[in-house]
Amino acid sequence: MEKSKKENLLNKIIKKMKEEEKNIYKANQIDKQHYKMKVNINRFIQIAENIKEKDMGEFTDENVIITHNGNPYMTYLLAIKAICSNTNLTICVNETMLGTNSVIAKIIEEVLKELKIDIHITVIRTLDIETLKKEIKIIVLQDKAQYSKLLKAKIPNVYYRPIYNVALYIDDEEFEDIQQDIIRYCDENFIEIEIYDAKDIEDAIEQLEADNEGEYALILTKQKVDMDKIKEMKEKENIEININKNILTDLEERIIEQNID
Repeated sequence: MEKSKKENLLNKIIKKMKEEEKNIYKANQIDKQHYKMKVNINRFIQIAENIKEKDMGEFTDENVIITHNGNPYMTYLLAIKAICSNTNLTICVNETMLGTNSVIAKIIEEVLKELKIDIHITVIRTLDIETLKKEIKIIVLQDKAQYSKLLKAKIPNVYYRPIYNVALYIDDEEFEDIQQDIIRYCDENFIEIEIYDAKDIEDAIEQLEADNEGEYALILTKQKVDMDKIKEMKEKENIEININKNILTDLEERIIEQNID
């Protein structure tokens, strides 16, 4: 999508989100009876503003199904990415935050109608494996169990993307409060987290090299870190390791930089 058209689209979405702010919060209040996540309209607006200057990549299919953990910010980002790629997108939220996600999709659909853009963004509760069409690409974000289930059912065109998960290692008691904050944040925002049990930072890095599948690694340490080694891992293994850096506040937007086609 041309930059001017994308900017116009995002401005329309921002305007509509502001107009529907009460409905978004109302849906979120209902969802909060079962989930802890509280959405913020300003966060949606800031995400849209940030996207204006970024290359989001593109989906390469006309119709795509993506199943993810139900984070409304993720639904929002995926919808915008699909529109910019001229892709009809069905988003399965696995029965999580269905009300808030549905309102977000409805708002975006209204903008598409207003701009006469023939693309459809749909939110569904669950995947009905028996009715899945063979020609439609299915992308599973994060959920290995669901990916395995689809493979077992011999569903073609299924792809697994583990982005947005967090791998955490700490090596000092001083970081325990921070660790609890990170765990709490991930729990409230439906982010999968794996805490690495290693004897030292070198062991932790070796474990990451061995089994990392795309997670964002967060290492909180007082040890000396071989940054040349970290740089080499980033280039060779495509592992992003953050040393003593809080990456939680911008995790949702990192999907923009990922290749999910």
